[in-house]
Amino acid sequence: MKEKTNEKVIIFHGFTGEELETLIKILKKNFPKYKETILATTTETSMNWKVKELINELIEESEYFKKQTRKKS
Repeated sequence: MKEKTNEKVIIFHGFTGEELETLIKILKKNFPKYKETILATTTETSMNWKVKELINELIEESEYFKKQTRKKS
């Protein structure tokens, strides 16, 4: 697996949906330069992965969704 190191990623764990919503609003409002940061939560599956693997998977997913969005435009 190719290592990707230029992306910023924040992984949340153990927060409720309401807490996540509040945190994300705060991040987007107060840290606009991090608009392109990948925000994710852990899952039962991802908890068994190495952090490096999880980050690479999140980056790949983000790239996929960006391509899909560009196709629709």
